[in-house]
Amino acid sequence: MKLASFYKNSLVPSYERINIISSSVIEVVNTSQQTIPDPDLVDDARPFTRRQAVMNSILKKVNSLPKKWRMSAKKRKAGGNFDYVVVHFEDLNLNLVPVHLLSHSKLPKPNRYRGDISAFNFAVMKERGMLSEIEFQSFMDFDQEPALVTEPRIPSNLKDIPFGLLLVYDGTNPKAPVRLAALTPDQDQYIFCDNVELLKEYSSQTQQKVKDITEVKKKRKLKLDTTQVKDYQDSPDIVVRKDITEGRSDNNADTV
Repeated sequence: MKLASFYKNSLVPSYERINIISSSVIEVVNTSQQTIPDPDLVDDARPFTRRQAVMNSILKKVNSLPKKWRMSAKKRKAGGNFDYVVVHFEDLNLNLVPVHLLSHSKLPKPNRYRGDISAFNFAVMKERGMLSEIEFQSFMDFDQEPALVTEPRIPSNLKDIPFGLLLVYDGTNPKAPVRLAALTPDQDQYIFCDNVELLKEYSSQTQQKVKDITEVKKKRKLKLDTTQVKDYQDSPDIVVRKDITEGRSDNNADTV
C-alpha cells in the first residue's frame, strides 16, 4: 500500500517529526563508522554499543522537545536485559519502535515486542477507513510450545490502541536509507516499508496548502476590515429617530 494513503489517514507522522528520530540514528551511525576498530582486538560488543547509542540519542532528543511537538520516548524491557525504545505521537496515537536491520536482510523472526505494536494494525486501519490488501495468515508457532497463531480478538477500546510503526535502519551502512514501516499482526510481512524521505513530499504539499489557505483568509479579512472602517468614517448611514428614542430608558435602548 502506498505511504501517501497512510499519511492522508494520519497513520504516519509528518516528515518533520520523523526526521527528528531518523537524524538521531544517522548521526550515531556516522560517528560509529568513523571509529576504526583495532583488528588485533576483540570487538564483539560493537553492534550492541552502537544500538545502545542510537536508543539513548533518540531518548534524549525526543524528550527534550517542546510540548507542542506532542512526542515522547520511553525505554521498555522486552525480556531479560533487552531494552528497546518506543516513541509515542500523542495527537495521532501512533507508537514507533526503531530497529536495526541490514539492508539486504529479510524480516527477522517474530518476537514479543514487535508483536505487541503490530497486533492490531489491521484493526486500527479498518477503524480509520483503510482496507488492507494483505490478509492475516494463521500459522503454527513451534519456537516455544506448538500453538496456532491467529489474528487477535478486537478489543472494545480499539480507538485507544496505537497504530504500530517501525523505523528501520542499517547500523553498518550510513548511506543506507532509513525506512518507515508497519508490520502485519503475524509479523510475516510489511504492510508498507518506504524511505522516510518520501514523507518530505507529502508534508511539504500539505504545508503549502495550509499556507495558501491561511494567506487567502488573511487577505480577505484585511480587505473586509478596511472597508468596514472606511464606510463608518466616510458615510455612516445611521438615522436616529428622536420620537422613538425619547422616553426609553438607558437599559432598554439599543446599542449601535
